[in-house]
Amino acid sequence: MKIKTAFGNDNLVYDDSMKVRTAVFIQEQQIDAAIEQDENENRCLYYVGYIDDKPVTTARVMTTEQGTLVQRVCTLQEYRHQGLSSQIFKAIEHDAKINGVDQVWLFAQDHAQNFYLNNGYKVVGDQVMEAGIAHHKMIKKLSK
Repeated sequence: MKIKTAFGNDNLVYDDSMKVRTAVFIQEQQIDAAIEQDENENRCLYYVGYIDDKPVTTARVMTTEQGTLVQRVCTLQEYRHQGLSSQIFKAIEHDAKINGVDQVWLFAQDHAQNFYLNNGYKVVGDQVMEAGIAHHKMIKKLSK
């Protein structure tokens, strides 16, 4: 898999990210399109994984006071369980370390918690609802 990154929402990587997000969040999970995109679209770094030039997995990141925040993580259904999102996370964590960030955090959909646990994330805090889906905050401390 080839991973491309780009900052902001005015580039082809962002457009490809939106293709994957639309298929997974809006079409598959029935999340309202009006809330899937938000005010942070132009303030994020987008990661997109490609197989044979087709965008198949994505995530976006923002730098926060708490570390690198990862959001909008998804993989097209037919490409799941192949380790593609794990590759995206390795790239995100590598970039965070290079930039001196000591932790990565996110709000994981509860049904996806095992993926994050298997990638070294720990659940912190109580359950929250977002877009009608249960989530938990998860954090991974990065080794120096």
